[in-house]
Amino acid sequence: MIYTQIRAFDAVAREGSFSRAADVLNLTQPALTLQVKALEARHGLKLLHRDGRGVKLTEAGERLFTLSRQLASLEEMIDDTLATSSEVQRGELRLAVDGPHIVMGLFAQFLARHPQVRLSVSMGNTQVVRQRLLDRHVDVGILPRIADHPRVHAVPLWTHRGLLITSHDHRLAGRKVVSLTELEGEAMIGREDGSTTQALVDAALARHGVKARKVLELGSREALVEAVAVGLGCGIVWELEALASSRVRAIPIENDELTTTDYIACLKSERERAIVKAIFAEAARMPGDRHDITALGRG
Repeated sequence: MIYTQIRAFDAVAREGSFSRAADVLNLTQPALTLQVKALEARHGLKLLHRDGRGVKLTEAGERLFTLSRQLASLEEMIDDTLATSSEVQRGELRLAVDGPHIVMGLFAQFLARHPQVRLSVSMGNTQVVRQRLLDRHVDVGILPRIADHPRVHAVPLWTHRGLLITSHDHRLAGRKVVSLTELEGEAMIGREDGSTTQALVDAALARHGVKARKVLELGSREALVEAVAVGLGCGIVWELEALASSRVRAIPIENDELTTTDYIACLKSERERAIVKAIFAEAARMPGDRHDITALGRG
């Protein structure tokens, strides 16, 4: 009974919702709620707070969730050990990524090899993806700047460069290359705090002593591209994202000095799970030069 209650708590903590957790476990919501309440009553602890936006963990709940995630991973590894086949036959893999364009090819290859696995993907900026990975709300993250974290196993996927994007009638639209110094005083569309792209752009402009005018700050690359397309200002995004839209003009930046590397990452405690190993193996099979994002665009 205690294991059933912990499993119910783990599902609610991971899903952030009693109704979604009930669907995952194929239980009614009242039955799930009773199991979590029984666990709290057994130990005299409050593990969860409900609010209008879902469920929040108490301090005790956070500690238990760390352990319940380890228990769930251990259960899965036991199943893998006892399985008659080493191939991943089914299951769900939860991922968080910081942009859609760079991962869809990887997902297509993975699902072609493992058609019975369900991928559940959330998106956010680097800060959000990093936190979801460290908080065990996802199994795998794809993001930059994670390689040196002591709890994380990370493998480089690809390196890509930043391009300036403008509307088609912008004064720079006909240029084959631009320098960052030419952006002095230019109206720029930027990303929100926590965006690695924006941090790198700001650092590069600062190195050249360039003071651009950020006229609009947006929370997604897609919104940034749309704002540039209608002429609200220029922006800088990564190459595959820039080339994905015909509504903007993409211009290389002199000396390719804006680059970043994305990693596929999991917690070290999760790296032996068969389903996690399978997505890492698929990443290693990506076509072309895995450290050149343009190779993925050609693949």
